[in-house]
Amino acid sequence: MKGGLAQPDISIADAKADDYAALVICGGSSVPEFFWNDKKLQEIVTAIHAAGKIVAAICLSTVVIAKAKLLTDREATVYYLPEAIHQLKEGGARYVKDTLIIHNNIILAEGPPDSERFGQAIRAALAS
Repeated sequence: MKGGLAQPDISIADAKADDYAALVICGGSSVPEFFWNDKKLQEIVTAIHAAGKIVAAICLSTVVIAKAKLLTDREATVYYLPEAIHQLKEGGARYVKDTLIIHNNIILAEGPPDSERFGQAIRAALAS
């Protein structure tokens, strides 16, 4: 966040899918370390999706959705890093270079240049 600091209102461990209308997972260089293998986050992603709610991810965080098995046999995008592409494929996704992909209530974006379109897609999905 360009030197900024944010304090969470709740930890991932304490979050409950029923409390949210959607889940948006932001990207960044720390995502592989903190989010990729977070089983609780994967459970929340799965529960929110199963409830028909919006699940969105941008940049390196799209791997979390793949690891939750929501992208099996689907096209998906991720910030272009070989390890990220490998992890996406390990999760069953088919990597494509598209910058924005929408699968019903799953919204994926490649990276920072796509953040405006990503936000607009989320807003449109929430409004429908």
